[in-house]
This record gives sequence, C-alpha cells and structure tokens, in this order.
Amino acid sequence: MDALDRADDRGPSSNVLLSLKAALVQGEELLASLPIGVYTCDRDGVLVQYNHKAAELWGRSPPTGEIQTESAMIEVLRTGRPVRDREFVAERPDGSRVTILANTDPLFDDDGELIGAVSCFQDISALRRASVRLHDQERSFRGLLDALPVAIYTTDAKGKITFFNKSAADLAGREPKLGEDDWCVTWRLYHPDGTPLPHDQCPMAQALKRDESIRGAEAIVERPDGTRIPMTPYPTPLHDADGNLVGAVNMLIDISERKKAEAQQKALIDEVNHRVKNTLATVQALAGQTLRGAASKDMRDAFEARLLALSRVHDQLARRQWECAELETILKDVFAPYRGERGDHIRLGGSSVSLPPKVALTLAMVLHELATNAAHFGALSSQNGTLTVTWRLNETGAQPMLHLDWSEDGGPAAVAPAAQGFGLKLLQRGVEKELGGESRIAFAPEGVRCALDIPVLTRR
Repeated sequence: MDALDRADDRGPSSNVLLSLKAALVQGEELLASLPIGVYTCDRDGVLVQYNHKAAELWGRSPPTGEIQTESAMIEVLRTGRPVRDREFVAERPDGSRVTILANTDPLFDDDGELIGAVSCFQDISALRRASVRLHDQERSFRGLLDALPVAIYTTDAKGKITFFNKSAADLAGREPKLGEDDWCVTWRLYHPDGTPLPHDQCPMAQALKRDESIRGAEAIVERPDGTRIPMTPYPTPLHDADGNLVGAVNMLIDISERKKAEAQQKALIDEVNHRVKNTLATVQALAGQTLRGAASKDMRDAFEARLLALSRVHDQLARRQWECAELETILKDVFAPYRGERGDHIRLGGSSVSLPPKVALTLAMVLHELATNAAHFGALSSQNGTLTVTWRLNETGAQPMLHLDWSEDGGPAAVAPAAQGFGLKLLQRGVEKELGGESRIAFAPEGVRCALDIPVLTRR
C-alpha cells in the first residue's frame, strides 16, 4: 500500500495526501470523459496512460508499457518541440482505417528535463471525406467551366481575378495573373464609341461596387496584339450564406458576328433606300415630262406633292430600319409647307404613338390629301383659319386602336364635292379596305371634320 492509501485523518500531512489523491481521481475521470483520444508516454515512448476514447479510436486497449510508434510522438520525444495538426491514417486490428488529426506536446520536470509527452487526437475521417468530395466537385465544376465555349471568370470582393476559363483567355488574347489582375481578364477596354474604358469603371467593377448585376452593357476588348472584339458582359455578384458579398462571376459574349450582321443589314437597307429614292426621282421626272403638255400645272404640282409626302415618311421609316414611324413626326412633315409666319394656326395634340410601316405610309398619304384640301379650300386657305389634329391610343380591346380627329375652323364653309375625288377615294380605300379601320368625314359650315379609327400594333 502506497502513501496515498495509508493516509488517514491523524495529521495535516494526511489531509494533503488525501486531497492529492482526490485530485488525481478527478483528473482521471475528466480524462476519461473527454470526447477526444488522449495518451501519455515517458521519454522512451513507453505508453503510460490513455483514456477510453483513445482505445476506441485505436480499436484496441493496449497494455501500459507498450512502445508507441506514432510518428508525431516519436518526433516530439526526439526534438522536445510540439507537433501541431499532424494528419495521418491509422489502421485498426480489424482492418478498418481512420484519418487522425493529432496534436502532441512534450512534458518537462521542474528542472526542464524532458520526461515524456502527451498526445490529443481525434477522428476526422468524415471531415476528410467531405473535403475530398468538395474538392472533386470543385474540380468537376471548374472542368465544366473550362469546357464551356463562352468566356467566364470570377473575382473576389475586391475585384482580384480568382479564376478564368480557356475561352476567357482566348477572348482576351492573354492569360491573366490570378490574385493580381483587377476587375477584368482583358488587356484594354473601350466604350462602344471607341473611347477608353478604365478597368475600374468597367461593368464588372460597377457590379461589385454597387452589389448588383449589370445587364445590357457593351464594350470593346483590345488584345495585346491590337485586335479588337466587341462583347457584351454579364457580371453578377456572389454572396455567402449570410448574404455578404464575396466576389462576382462574369460572362463575356463575343458579339462580333452580330455586329457584322448589323453592319451588313444597315448597308443593305441604305442601298435599298438609295435605290427607292432614285426610283421616286425617276418617277417624278417621267411624270413631269409626260404631263407637261397634256395636263395643267396644278395636276403636276399635286402629283409631285404626293410623291414628296410619300418620300418623307419613307425617310423616317428608313432611319428606323423600317420598324416604325412616329405619328407626330408624320404630321409635322405633312404640315411643314403650310406653317408660314403664324405659329398657332395648326395645333397638334396627342401621346407618342409609333406606327408600323404599312399604317404609316397609308396614313401619311391620307393626311397629305386632307392638308392639301385644307390649303386650297379650307381652314389653311384663310388668314383666320385654324386646324386642330388630336389623337389617342386605345389599348383596352383585343387590338390597339388609334383614334384621330381632324377639325378645321375659321375658314370657308365646307361644301361636299359633287363627285368623289382622289382624296376621298384614298381615305375610304386606304383606311377602310387596306387597314381595316373606319373613317367618318363631314363638310360642316365651320369646316371639315374627319374622324379615323385605325387598328395598329405599336412600339412606344
């Protein structure tokens, strides 16, 4: 029986020995309750003590006095220096293997002499498997990005390049330096008009600074060899689980082919417009020669005015690539010859309405005929006459309807013609038959009143 076992309550020294024994017992209980494996060795690597968790991780309960061969323990006993986060695979007697993370510290006596070491270790097999899976997934994902035929790269929250795929390097004509290059993989950038675009003002930089996606922008990439490529960027911020900005991903779309197609289309449209203008001029010249001896000057002037009206709306449609024409611009072109010195005798009022080509051409001719009639016989022929045109777009039905009102006042009393002339025929045939609309015209003492309802498909 040792001194601790022989201790009793006969004196102060006995009380100290009992307290020491109680502390050692508590220490052993604490050691046994730890959720990690713990063992100690003497300076020769002989196992002195270990807890239940250590035996569980080893898959056995070795006898004290066994020599330990674990590398971290051997290194600490040899060098007297601690080993931190040593990772190794341990094989159990049953053949199963676990991945261990160990931290080992030397033990010294009061004189500083090495007397042994203690090791704390735990099973990180599940963590290692998860790490491997994550690494494999990341590698697979990066492989997928590398295989994509579109330029993609990422940055951290400060704009430093963290990844780029092969297509991004091909588009830029260079390989960016990860962690060094800022904002974009490109060498130089330009605005669509050719002015320089600093990298810290590029769409990717704006997306990170404003923490929002940027869409609809265009820029020009200049490679180190001087070639330039138009592109559309799609920068999108990235956030962690707490919503904090951690970086951004950008996709650069090469739009060279689209730009070439647009240029070819514009050249083709310009050529068509040029030829149409030449054709109209030829028709005008032929008509003038043909009608010179056989018709009055008024007839020739009327014919040329109609061609001019058609040419004006044609020019507006050409400027918009034959997509649409603005109603108010058509009206201003129609009334341009009649403005004169007075500025208030022609009044226009209505919202912005864009008309498809067929509606625009037909309506321009109808309005030209009404304006010509007003200039010869109606409100525009009088010093005190006024002409008001208002319009509105009704979109409540199945198809948008344009409603237009034409009102003349202060001129000669309107008189219905004895025979239907070209203007009335065009009004009925053009609005009602060709456009599927309705037209109403009245010859009132105050002046001509005309109401048009035309179905339109608009772009506003």
